[in-house]
Order: sequence, then structure tokens, then C-alpha cells
Amino acid sequence: MSWNHFVGIAILLYGLTNPVGVIPIYLHLLERLPERTQGMRAHRILLIACAAVAVLLVAAAIFGKQILAFFHVGLDDFRIAGGLLALVIAFDMFQAHYGGFLQTLEERSEAESDLHSIAITPLAFPLLVGPAELSIMITLSNDQPILADKGLLVAAALLTTVLTMLTLWLAMPINRLLGRTGINVATRVMALIVASIGINFIVTGLKNQFPVLQH
Repeated sequence: MSWNHFVGIAILLYGLTNPVGVIPIYLHLLERLPERTQGMRAHRILLIACAAVAVLLVAAAIFGKQILAFFHVGLDDFRIAGGLLALVIAFDMFQAHYGGFLQTLEERSEAESDLHSIAITPLAFPLLVGPAELSIMITLSNDQPILADKGLLVAAALLTTVLTMLTLWLAMPINRLLGRTGINVATRVMALIVASIGINFIVTGLKNQFPVLQH
């Protein structure tokens, strides 16, 4: 894996997790914390959420091949499914309500009543890391059979986690700087990246499944 490929994967993962688009939801969740302990508990929630993000991405990177083998799913089948999920998320991001379709009303109610659980659900999963992110990470893992390349894939996942943590740690300044309109614009720009990757995955999977399409 080249340096450019490593940077590209890190940018792709950051675009998929889209922490900038999650900022309004994150701040809304924090508003329900007691004002006296809001800062301390917010930092704890952020650390737990980012630790969960790292675990999910790294596990998908390391055990991608085993996961597909366990479910008897072909790589190209999974590539097409991941591409379709990425497109669904991209369309949701274009409408600037990223993550809304991934969380039911019951899950929202539970998260708001149990603030300790919001770090894992919905913040880490599915808002930051959902089915599309995991499926694309598993596909990338299968595309990198060499151990050293998997190590760089893990490093890219950890770099994405650090950037995500930094973005959410600066959520309030970013929200004041960009405003809701600026965040929506940034989310739509990231949506273009996510949609492009989704289409690339679908086309590659279809070409591998149907060689006649390569001509």
C-alpha cells in the first residue's frame, strides 16, 4: 500500500464517518446533560464513543476475510452491498439529516433517557460507524491480503478515529464558525466523496461478477 493510498483511505473513512455532519446531533445530545457536570461528562462520552469507533473499524480491518468466510459471502457480493449502503448514506447526507434513517424513534427515546448509553448508541453506532462503514472496511481488508498493508489499514482507521475525536472535541467552536448552513454544505461535499466511492464499489463488483461488462 502506497502513502497516497493510505492517505486516500483515511480521507475516505473520515468522509464516511462524517463527524462534521454529526456535530448538531452531538451537541443536542449534550444539551440534556446537567450543566454543572456537562464538560466532564461530555469528555467521557466522547472518549467512549471514539474508543468504540476505533474498535469497530479495527476489528473490521483485521477480521474482514474471516467475517466474509463465516457468512459464506463473496467479496464482490459484499462490495456491491457496501456500495449500495454508501449510496443510501450519501443521499441522506445530501438532505443534511445524516444518520436520521439509521435510528428508530424507540432508540432515540432510549438514548435520551439513558445518557450513559449515547456514547455507544447512537453516537458511535450508527451515527459515526454504521453498516456502510463496516462493509467498506471489510471490503478494503479483503483487498489487502498482505499483513503490512493490513497494518496500514489499521493505522488509517486509528487516524480517522483521532480526527473524528478532534472534530467532535471542537464541536462548539466549529458549530459557531460554520453555523448550520456551513455544516450542511460540508456534509454535502463529503456526500459527493461517499457517493463516488459507493458507485466505484458497485461498478467494480459488477465487472468482477460479469466479465462481459469489462469490454
